[in-house]
Amino acid sequence: MAEKLTRRAFLRATAVTAAGAALIACQPKTVVVKETVVVEKEKEVTKIVEKEKEVTKVVEKEVEKVVTATPVVMMHKEAPTLAGLVQQGKLPPVDERVSADPLVITPVEEVGDYGRTWHRLATSYGDVQVPSRLSYEHLVRYNIDGTEVVLNVAQGWEVSPDGKQFTFKLRKGMKWSDGEPYTADDIVFYYEDHLMNEELTPTWPAWLRPGGERVKIEKVDDYTVRFVFGQPYGLFMALMPSAFGSPFVQFAKHYIKDYHANHVDKAELEKMAKDAGFEFWYQLYNDKRGTQNYVGYPVVYAWVCTVSSPKQPMVSERNSYYWKVDTSGNQLPYIDRIEHMLVEGKDMLNLRAAAGEVDMQLRHITIINYPIFQDSKEKGDYRVLMWSQAMATDAALAINLTNKDPVLREIVADKRFRWALSLGINRDEIIQSAYLGMAEPSQVAPTPSSPYYWEEQAKNLIEYDPDRANKLLDEMGLTEKDGEGYRVRPDGKRLTIIFEYAPVFGSWGDIGELLTAHWKKLGIELVPKEIARQLMYERKAASEHDMGMWTGSGEFNPLIDPRWFIPFSDESIHAGQYAAWWNTGGKEGEEPTGDLRTVLELYDQIKVTVDPEEQKKLFRQILEMNKENLWVIGICTPPPQPVIVKNDFRNVPEHGASDWQLKTPGSTAPEQYFFKQD
Repeated sequence: MAEKLTRRAFLRATAVTAAGAALIACQPKTVVVKETVVVEKEKEVTKIVEKEKEVTKVVEKEVEKVVTATPVVMMHKEAPTLAGLVQQGKLPPVDERVSADPLVITPVEEVGDYGRTWHRLATSYGDVQVPSRLSYEHLVRYNIDGTEVVLNVAQGWEVSPDGKQFTFKLRKGMKWSDGEPYTADDIVFYYEDHLMNEELTPTWPAWLRPGGERVKIEKVDDYTVRFVFGQPYGLFMALMPSAFGSPFVQFAKHYIKDYHANHVDKAELEKMAKDAGFEFWYQLYNDKRGTQNYVGYPVVYAWVCTVSSPKQPMVSERNSYYWKVDTSGNQLPYIDRIEHMLVEGKDMLNLRAAAGEVDMQLRHITIINYPIFQDSKEKGDYRVLMWSQAMATDAALAINLTNKDPVLREIVADKRFRWALSLGINRDEIIQSAYLGMAEPSQVAPTPSSPYYWEEQAKNLIEYDPDRANKLLDEMGLTEKDGEGYRVRPDGKRLTIIFEYAPVFGSWGDIGELLTAHWKKLGIELVPKEIARQLMYERKAASEHDMGMWTGSGEFNPLIDPRWFIPFSDESIHAGQYAAWWNTGGKEGEEPTGDLRTVLELYDQIKVTVDPEEQKKLFRQILEMNKENLWVIGICTPPPQPVIVKNDFRNVPEHGASDWQLKTPGSTAPEQYFFKQD
């Protein structure tokens, strides 16, 4: 039975020792005995005697015991294409490819059939997220809705009583996709050669230095690795299955060391880099370790990239060394290959999905197109599932608190301005128009099912009250208006906010149009501006934007990714410069002050707190400051997530939870998806 960490248990984090248990006991392999044949040999033996030489012919019979050959019985079964390669001598037998202790996946509906190609659509090359979304492989992972932490690459774990040491047992015999063993050496390589190298890691990841002290990662033996912290780390087992834990399965030492200065003569490596068109060795190294859409790099995922961009379709094929099996002993995955085709933007993607061009997809599938999906599903031969979302919202309004325009920065720094913006939003109109009525007014808050949910904060200032909003703006002294009724800033310019958004997920353009009308009643000019996603990232990194919008992340447990509650990461669009300062130890960005500094300090306390009740108390203080300051403005809860699934595409659960930290649909085990044969 797999060890599971329930929500209540993992909130206790490291208060008690948790021992991971192996998922399945490995049966002994069948001994194969070679058949021998009785032979008769004639040998000429020369016998030398001291006084005379005598040559004697001696006939010897060499008799061997005859043993009947035992049929080779495999513990596991495999795809017919792989069985053919085994017969041709191009692959070892399946039992030698699957680990001695494979992870057993229970199919959602039934044991599947092998074969076929999974067709998907993408809006960019970076959208082909086979490793990060379609094959969710961490040491431990979340279950389908984030309520439990379960075993995965690790077949067991143990936490020291003081919450400072975390020991993971790996699966003996587990291999990379090129057949080389995956061991503790690969994890230690990431620590010693990547993290500890300042050229590769100039800034140590904040999540691996709780309390300011860096983790130490030790190899206990080939299949055991230990993480040692200087202080108790109450959040570690909540963070390991999240997006943060992915590097521990991404560094194939046997392959990537050949491009690392610790293992290759640096002069030779620099020449290799220049020959490849790079200036420095670490640029070549980073290019060679590309696991997202890269041919040739060993992985532990269910599918391996075989055709990469800019070619189309982009293709990933079954990993013949994949280390998971179903309940009947069949090596996974069932599906042979995944193909992605590029389309122009999410609107075109939704139209083509409605026409039946995808086999299973939820990425970029938007709720506004739900009626079209329903009308087209019979012709397109698909069904439409409606999964919940494990995040706070798909449309967080982020006012840039570190705007380079000093006058606008001073205005938005006044919390009364942010209160007024919130009160000036007609949320019901947006919900009906952009979400088909399938959402509820809310600020950005932990999800209602989360133990961190606080209704008072979630429902704060969500009523539509333009009169009160205008009074707050008047109190700020913004009373002068121009000829069109817009308020005038202290420097005489019209009070204008540029709303920049990338058209990738929610109905953000539609929301921008509605907000433009809403805020005009407040005398504030909003100018929606659609920009490319990459440009959006560049502008927010340089703090050149007025306001942006993005989705929530992991608010089922807001301690994992509190991007909207504290200046946490570059995804904290409202406070990116403050986040840069915190994450680089003051080397970059701008130092936060006041409550923005306090919430960061509170989060640091939460990290080293193992008592779940104390964690909740500390996070409540963070929520109280968010309620008072309203740094980020929410519109509503997220709508359901439509999922397009062909009728013969099976083992997709009827109900799921979509979120980046769950690597959705990775948390539903896509390796057990299959096409039902007629």
